[in-house]
Amino acid sequence: MRFGYGSSRFQKGFTLLELMVGIGIAGVLLAAAAPSFRTATANSALRGATIDLITSLNTARGEAVARRQDITVSAIGGDWSQGWIIDYADANLEDLEFRPEVGVQVIGTDTDITYKPNGTTDRASLKITVCDGRSGETGREVNVNRMGRLTNKELAC
Repeated sequence: MRFGYGSSRFQKGFTLLELMVGIGIAGVLLAAAAPSFRTATANSALRGATIDLITSLNTARGEAVARRQDITVSAIGGDWSQGWIIDYADANLEDLEFRPEVGVQVIGTDTDITYKPNGTTDRASLKITVCDGRSGETGREVNVNRMGRLTNKELAC
């Protein structure tokens, strides 16, 4: 038996029409998934900035107690949205810098907070909100009291 070009037996591969239909279906599915992916990315950036902020404040408090010296967390250029720095008074230690992703808005009632060696702060309180440009989305509000304790809660942006 001879199998040649026109034979339907043992066909391998796709026809051009099948390939085009498959690409069309994939395009429709990707177009439907793209907005959901953008939302997930924005939510991840918001969560990441909040986690970095809380970690920075807890680290500064712990280091102040452990090193028995003042440790300051301050907004870069006075704007929390540009990032923040954990400023170690010890010249032998490199300051730690954190920057939120583009589009995340971080707004504080003050531009810095200093933790004392006993874990308290130099402020009666500090409130920092973390939101982004999307209206109606849930952000976070981080509060630090005089005793250096952190609380965080959801906030409608």
